[in-house]
Amino acid sequence: MKQTLFSGGWLLSAPGTHGRVPVDLPSDYAVTRPRTPDAPGGAGNGFFVGGRATYVKYFTPSGAPHQILDIDGAYMCSQVHLNGDLLAFHPHGYTPYLVDLGARAVPGTTNKLVVTTDDMAPSMRWYAGAGLFRDVFLWEGGAVRLEPRDVFITTPDTATVRLCCVVSADRPASVTLRARVRDASGAVAAEGALPLLAAEPRTSAVLTLALPGARLWSPDDPYLYTMETVLEEGGAEADADVRPFGVRVVTADAVHGLRINGRPLKLRGGCIHHDHGALGAAAWPAAERRKLEKLQSVGFNAIRCAHNPPSRALLDLCDRMGILVMDEAFDMWNAGKCAHDYHLFFADHWAQDIDAMVLRDRSHPSVISYSIGNEIIERDGSSDGAAWAARLAARIRENDPTRLVTSGVCGLWERPDADDPPEYVKSFGVGEHILDEAGDDITWVKKTEAFMAPLDIVGYNYLYERYEKDHEKYPERVIWGSETHALRFWHSWQAVKRCPHVLGDFTWTAYDNLGEAGTGRSAWARDGHIPGISLAAWPWRSCYQGDFDLCGFRRPQSYFREAIWRADDGIYTEPRIFTTHPSHTGEGFSGTGWHWYDVLDTWTFGEEWIGCSVKCEVYTAAERIVWTLNGEKVGESAAAEGVASIGIPYAPGTLTATAMVGGRVVGTSSLSTVGTPAALTVAPERPSLCADGRDLAYFSVTVTDARGRRVPDAACALRAHADGGELVAFFSGDPKNEDAYGTDACHAFCGHALAVVRTRRPGEVLLTVGGDGLAGAAAAVTAE
Repeated sequence: MKQTLFSGGWLLSAPGTHGRVPVDLPSDYAVTRPRTPDAPGGAGNGFFVGGRATYVKYFTPSGAPHQILDIDGAYMCSQVHLNGDLLAFHPHGYTPYLVDLGARAVPGTTNKLVVTTDDMAPSMRWYAGAGLFRDVFLWEGGAVRLEPRDVFITTPDTATVRLCCVVSADRPASVTLRARVRDASGAVAAEGALPLLAAEPRTSAVLTLALPGARLWSPDDPYLYTMETVLEEGGAEADADVRPFGVRVVTADAVHGLRINGRPLKLRGGCIHHDHGALGAAAWPAAERRKLEKLQSVGFNAIRCAHNPPSRALLDLCDRMGILVMDEAFDMWNAGKCAHDYHLFFADHWAQDIDAMVLRDRSHPSVISYSIGNEIIERDGSSDGAAWAARLAARIRENDPTRLVTSGVCGLWERPDADDPPEYVKSFGVGEHILDEAGDDITWVKKTEAFMAPLDIVGYNYLYERYEKDHEKYPERVIWGSETHALRFWHSWQAVKRCPHVLGDFTWTAYDNLGEAGTGRSAWARDGHIPGISLAAWPWRSCYQGDFDLCGFRRPQSYFREAIWRADDGIYTEPRIFTTHPSHTGEGFSGTGWHWYDVLDTWTFGEEWIGCSVKCEVYTAAERIVWTLNGEKVGESAAAEGVASIGIPYAPGTLTATAMVGGRVVGTSSLSTVGTPAALTVAPERPSLCADGRDLAYFSVTVTDARGRRVPDAACALRAHADGGELVAFFSGDPKNEDAYGTDACHAFCGHALAVVRTRRPGEVLLTVGGDGLAGAAAAVTAE
């Protein structure tokens, strides 16, 4: 069928709008609404407010007999009406779905398409977004056709391509199925044909092509071929499908680990949510690309889509960039985690949502695994959890037998109620952790064993200490660290490297996300102890757990992780210096467990701190660090578990760290004392953008002193203006200020801010940024 982007020219009515306002998709109307401390979703949703919304599009259908609306994601409980008729109800907020417009689409005249959404807060544990936050497409076809999810390309070996199709026909038809594989240059690499009698409304066909000497797809070389599939009837083309694919074979076992085309690979993975800071849940392809580029640039080769299927745009990018994907379906089943979450609909809709995820995503070479769920409450076998795990895994394999099935499993949560009688607690093991002779928790093992049985890979969330012990009990079990703490990354990664049966590690999280507010916060003794994972009060907005902040600026743990990963490749990264403010020297420190140390890349403190000890640290795989201050050596520190630290009396000037291995210098970096905020710099991340209203230009804004050096703790009030384009967002990575998104004002965070611009007009797009008492700055990109 012919596919058309259907994302332009909608009208939105939502809380906060005055009547219908024009919008193009993707659209998240919640992210720019005023936050409030009494938001229904509370801290879990970042104190954002959504509500019900209506999207309307007037269009004139063609005369094609079949027209299918393809909605890639709508949050949530969306309904589709055409000319007053209800055609579909889709409760899941993240799975794509198809709507057959059928005879209700009247060609040659104006039709009215209406899509309503309701975020139903509290309906998710994180920032959910609201509305038609992904693209919408329209598919058109004739009486004999290939419908959107009915072409499946797989490569059973590195020299064979298998094309599996379902031919839809309104009447019996004798057709020829033709397949042509083109390489990246457009040359034909393989082709074949299969005569077929489509005697039923839906007829399956399989065509196998030999592709000897194929260039293989891998993270190092994400080479894509194109499959052209054509249906011919009576010598004429009846329908066609064109899609990219990669030739690769993925295997995993407990002896050899993960292998891509026979070559072993450890996954350097990160969990990511679907939002993009001040853009909210809107899945702009340019925003998806930027996030992936940043992750890949520091060593990530895999992502886990937490905890829902991602946008089609993201998977297309992963195919082209060589990023491996764990594609996840659910965060809950029949037992809910929020009052209005998907557990209300799971029993009736789980199969259609599994189908939607798998059938859309099964030809993407980047997708290597499907997850049936994350930290599912029924993982302990309660409420028929094991039977449900088997049911979901089987459904995935019916749709796609070529990929690995997984689930993220954490420790047990249940606790006895205060009035539970002792005999009940003992009989059901509620809250108990019974240890065997080796000190291992056998309650967890017994309760999760049946749930794990249908999985190809068992995801261990924060359980890296079990990798080796559990391998003794289950020598064929394949594991990956589906969530791991940044603070414990040195240990979890060493365990990954030691264990062939452990495929890799997915840090929680690779990129900061809205919602789960404050779950990555830390505290000094003066602020009181933080008792484990917990949500924070207003005005926190993000979880603050990512290697990158909301804007995509690197946080300290990113340098820690990269130093360890690059060393495995024989590369030593720059020894970036981070310091703790001298006011905290000797003070107790705590956090949720998902936090990082309270450090900053600064050597600028007040005169009152001269002579006071400053804790300095470098994240490195080098053997030792030599420290100099203003050219004079002030000490050495050996690296232990990726960190080299030392206390240095403060004096203004330049602090330098030199990394040494075997007496050889492998890197050096410095921090200098800077002045007060005096000016701004603005730098576009790319020189140009497409003038299509969909591409995005990102401008990095930095607060500097009079000598042009970044002021690391600057939090100045800033204002931005775009000429020749629309200022889509202006914000910082601050996880807890009260700045409103969707305005031209924000406060810097750690000396940084970010502006996002789009345009429909070719020419220059100029961004100007200013602030009280600061010399303003401007920069331009070219729209083409």
